[in-house]
Amino acid sequence: MALLDDLLARMRAAPELSDIQIVENEAVDDETFVFKIHASILPNYLQIRFLADKNFERYSFQLYSDHPLLRWDNTQHYPDLSNSPHHFHDQGGNVFHSALTGNLLDDFELVMIEVKRFMNV
Repeated sequence: MALLDDLLARMRAAPELSDIQIVENEAVDDETFVFKIHASILPNYLQIRFLADKNFERYSFQLYSDHPLLRWDNTQHYPDLSNSPHHFHDQGGNVFHSALTGNLLDDFELVMIEVKRFMNV
């Protein structure tokens, strides 16, 4: 699957990430699939989950330790945000507008900028 391969290549090129593992990878066909990737960004972890079928694509990026720290996703439960369904959950559980667009590869780059800023890397 080209999207997964391209995302893994970008993750492997990020020097802050290590121990990159595919923990879920299921495909029904070329248009219906789900994958989840975990990576270390010490002392924390980054999880990326992507689900697609013919009618929608759902993503989440989460930085966590023993509890969630930061999360971006596009579950449609904050319709009043300017970039709905894309939104961001901060460490305090607050929800904000997100600059993510649903383009997984571009969004990965934006998430890494914010994660490095949060972690002072």
